[in-house]
Amino acid sequence: MQSAIDTWLEMYRYHGSTANKNYSLDLPAAIASEFVRLVTAESELTISGSQRADYLNKQFIKAFFYFVIFRAEAALALGSMAFKPYVSGDKILVDMVRADRYVPTAFDDSGEASSAVFMARKVIGKKYYTRLETHTFDSEAKTYTVENKAYISYDSGVLGRETDLTSVPGWEQLQAVQTIANVQRPLFSVFRVPQSNTVDLDSPLGISVYAHATDLIPEANEQWARINWEFKGSELAVDASEDLFRKDKKTGKLIDLPVGSKRLFRKHYASDKKVSDDMQVFSPAIRDSSLFNGLNHILQRIEFNCGLAYGTISEPADIEKTAEEIRSSKQRSYTYVSNIQKSLEGALEQLVYAMDVYADLYELAPSGEYELNCTWGDSVLEDTDKEFSRRLQLVTAGKLKPEKLLSWYFGVDEDTARNEYMPTETELFNADSIRI
Repeated sequence: MQSAIDTWLEMYRYHGSTANKNYSLDLPAAIASEFVRLVTAESELTISGSQRADYLNKQFIKAFFYFVIFRAEAALALGSMAFKPYVSGDKILVDMVRADRYVPTAFDDSGEASSAVFMARKVIGKKYYTRLETHTFDSEAKTYTVENKAYISYDSGVLGRETDLTSVPGWEQLQAVQTIANVQRPLFSVFRVPQSNTVDLDSPLGISVYAHATDLIPEANEQWARINWEFKGSELAVDASEDLFRKDKKTGKLIDLPVGSKRLFRKHYASDKKVSDDMQVFSPAIRDSSLFNGLNHILQRIEFNCGLAYGTISEPADIEKTAEEIRSSKQRSYTYVSNIQKSLEGALEQLVYAMDVYADLYELAPSGEYELNCTWGDSVLEDTDKEFSRRLQLVTAGKLKPEKLLSWYFGVDEDTARNEYMPTETELFNADSIRI
């Protein structure tokens, strides 16, 4: 798994392995970015229920926004991300740890990580400081223990020898060992990509959203390099004898061509039998159609393997023609995205629980009930505007109650739609009077 995570990380950082680094489609980042958009585009998350809920909501919204903008891509690219809350003053912040920066060490019966080791690193001068933070949850004793150890090394690839936490700037205030009692669950959560792990069939860890396309992505880059070479190699040029170019009257040397013309004219010696004294135009036919066709088929295979609908990264004009095939393609993407949303929602619920425990422990807000409300939207599968028009026509034709349309559109129950969103007769009359 560590080797696979390293491969996904390298592909994400360096645009996918390719023989020519200058010609890359940057597909790993593009695929991860598209999934982030599909998962979070219509998301609405709030915590409500009490004064404690209001406090948690304020901390949570900031963390979730930061995750979507700066960390979600890496989480999907590497298969997972750990959320580890901590207290700073009167705030609860969330440390978001990449898959290559933590190791789960124990799992519960449902396969969720219950203990883990998290790594943090600082570079000061020529010294590398590494902190290993071990989180252990004892389900029987209902205790949670956090242990910190610091190490120093002069080599980035070596952990080094153990050193005092107090000797490292920024880590002086950390406790070596802290145990929290009456804890029902771990005080960290793990979001993982909900897909069968083909790297290690017995592992509960997640895999990258492009794990099944690691061989296809380099092929796409190579095809893209061929396309660029085809256009470069078939540039219009004029072959001519050097006798046809002007010479300096004093030195007898050829005068350089103006800027912009050097790529067009190619000089040859007059003795060269392959080029006559007359100019010959080099303008071969470009095989762009067949090359782009080949690239598009590779991209469609990548879409299929990654669970994306056809036309997401491939050319939309070349996708399936029948309505059933198009819906089937969108259904595949919708199902996968929905599973990712459910997995993320579970991780966020666990995160909010941990934040609530810390709010109690450090008395940051009055105790109270809280509830995490998650709305993700469904535009992956259906066009909201088209569906609204269709339902509005049913209302106009008297085949659908207006409150049902409003309930669907605003995401509320029918009673709320009827009482708060539908105008009364008086309001309608007043509105008409104003318009007159």
